[in-house]
Amino acid sequence: MSTEKIFGQELVDQAEQYLSNLNGNAIAHLKDNRTKGLAYLKSNGFPGPKAEEYKFTRLTKAISGKFDFASVTKNTKLPLDKMEDIKKKHAGANILFFINGVYNQEHSEIVSKAEELRIDSLADRADAHELIAENEDAFQAQNNVYVNSGVVVEVPENKKIAQPVMCYYISVDNGGNFGFVKNIYLANEGSQADFVHFHLSDGSVTSFINETKNYLIKANAHIKVYKIQEESNQSVYVGNTHVYQERYSVFSSFVFTFDGEMVRNNLTIKVDGEGCESNMYGLYLAKGKTHIDNHTTVDHIQPNCNSNELYKGIIDDQARGVFNGKIYVRQAAQKTNAFQSNGNILLSDTATINTKPQLEIWADDVKCSHGCTTGQLDEEAIFYLRARGIDKAKAKSMILLANAAEVIEHINLGWLKMEITDKVMDRLHVD
Repeated sequence: MSTEKIFGQELVDQAEQYLSNLNGNAIAHLKDNRTKGLAYLKSNGFPGPKAEEYKFTRLTKAISGKFDFASVTKNTKLPLDKMEDIKKKHAGANILFFINGVYNQEHSEIVSKAEELRIDSLADRADAHELIAENEDAFQAQNNVYVNSGVVVEVPENKKIAQPVMCYYISVDNGGNFGFVKNIYLANEGSQADFVHFHLSDGSVTSFINETKNYLIKANAHIKVYKIQEESNQSVYVGNTHVYQERYSVFSSFVFTFDGEMVRNNLTIKVDGEGCESNMYGLYLAKGKTHIDNHTTVDHIQPNCNSNELYKGIIDDQARGVFNGKIYVRQAAQKTNAFQSNGNILLSDTATINTKPQLEIWADDVKCSHGCTTGQLDEEAIFYLRARGIDKAKAKSMILLANAAEVIEHINLGWLKMEITDKVMDRLHVD
């Protein structure tokens, strides 16, 4: 028997101890996923410094020794004032709260009728079991081991949700300060909906959140997903978003990251229907020592589909950005149009970006392009503005805002576009 230790052994041991502590007290239809998740971790461990997909983002190091993942439950003091403020801000909307990853049904508000929007606890939807992602990644496997809470959100056939569904993920200090959540979104044929996900911290809490979102977009459905990340500078986050598109469906993802100690967003889209459209937009503004990593994959399986990707980064101080975008075009995916772009501006000599666009094509009748740019502010543009009476600080802010606006302009929700614009202007010190 081999006694060789795998990387992240402590985390694997904690996962095994956690399952032992459950003593059979777990959601029945999640047991198989727990078992498979633990088996994956025991065989593969967690990503070390040589792991290609995580070599710039040391997530294992960031959480090792900081959290007691073997413990089963923690008492949670709810941020009631914050939740009430959120309800007032979005009065009349569907609002779901997740506290340290745990769905809080008591304080959530579901205002839509059941025939327009169905929201069930993951524990009550055994039929959603097959949609849970397989263990292709250590943190996905960790999520499958620990997850005990989440929801299944279903939009019925040919229904359009007038108001976006607001999901608030709030990290609080409860002695454990970690959470695992798994949500499943079912957009039935011909349906339309917008989902807005806010990730916040209650104060300057130290926390770790491991989240999985699964989207099944059926034929002719149109789904937009917005993600706004403003966690504390002591918060580590890893999220896996899996999307499966059927024919003539449209899926659009928007990711805006402002804060956090270490943030890793994995977005994987499988385009398995003819005539689909996939849009991916991202904007990350990092300062201090914040580390933001966006990994995206689009797998074109069927013909006559379009994918568009635009990610922008503005990085200051000693912060670090990472972008890794992959586009696969299978042999059957003829007439595919796939475009990818990543642009970054470094505002200090100690800011860092690692960017790696990738394109693999097996079909011969396609239009595909990818590229990345990294640089500092254009001194000629600053000079041009200063020559017209604008001071240097304002000129720099105007150029940065124009760069960020290339992403913001694609937001379809007017109130959210204004909110994001205000946050960006505040960060860039634009009057």
